[in-house]
Amino acid sequence: MKIFLKIIFAPIIAMLSVFIWTATKIVQVSAILLNMIAIATALGAICIIIDGRTAHGVAGLIAAFLLTPFGLPLYSIILLGQVQRFKYWIQDCVYG
Repeated sequence: MKIFLKIIFAPIIAMLSVFIWTATKIVQVSAILLNMIAIATALGAICIIIDGRTAHGVAGLIAAFLLTPFGLPLYSIILLGQVQRFKYWIQDCVYG
């Protein structure tokens, strides 16, 4: 029975490994691009605040924060960690 489970779950673990590797590379590239966009957004928001439209400037700063590595990329990293944790859980249960 244990050999049957190993045969069944081997392709699933391989697909999860490839997915995690690919998603990690995508998150790395997108974090760099989003960081550049966040810098431009923050500079624009500061210019808007100096211009006198405080509410729009604060909204721009909040949007810039969400684009930094502490915003949306962090949530994607947390989600990838959960997928990797699930993969290791399957490996521990099946391969013991």
